[in-house]
Amino acid sequence: MVDWLSHVLLAWIICQILQVKFNFFGGKNTAIVMVGALIPDFIKIGLLFQWMDIDIWNFITPLHTPAGAIITAAVISLFFEEKMSAFKLLLFGTATHFLFDLPLAHVSGGMLMLFPFHWGRYQVYLIPTDDYIVPTLALAVALVIYMAKRGKSAHKIKLLIDEKISQ
Repeated sequence: MVDWLSHVLLAWIICQILQVKFNFFGGKNTAIVMVGALIPDFIKIGLLFQWMDIDIWNFITPLHTPAGAIITAAVISLFFEEKMSAFKLLLFGTATHFLFDLPLAHVSGGMLMLFPFHWGRYQVYLIPTDDYIVPTLALAVALVIYMAKRGKSAHKIKLLIDEKISQ
C-alpha cells in the first residue's frame, strides 16, 4: 500500500465521499488533496541519490514525518493564490497519507510520528508493505465511484437534452 497509486486513489475516494456533504472537496480542491497525499513520499527522491551513490537519507528522513510534511505543505501552498485554503487541503492530503501508512508493517520499524520531539517509530503491523490487496481494493472502489458519478452526470445531461427537445 505504500505506493503512490494507493495514496492518490485513497485521497480521491475520501474527497468524493466528502463532496456529497461538502462541495469544498470537489474539483480542483480534490487535486490539491491528492498532491498533499504524496508529500510525505517526497522522501523517495533519496532513491535517485542512492542510485548515484550519494547518501542523503539522514537529511531527508524528516520529510516523511508530520512535522516535515507540514513544512513542505506550507512551502508548496505559497505557490497558490489562496494560500491558506491550499495549505489546509495539502495538510488534509498529508493526513490521509499518514492515516493509511500507520497500519503498515514497515521494514524500517515504523514512522517517526512525534519527530522532532521523540525519535520512536510507530506502526500497527496490520498490513505487510508488499501486500497488493489494498491498492487493488482502492482501485476497485475508485472505479465504482467514478462510474457511479459518470452515470449520474450522463443521466442529468440526458434529462437536460430531453427538456430542451420537448420545449
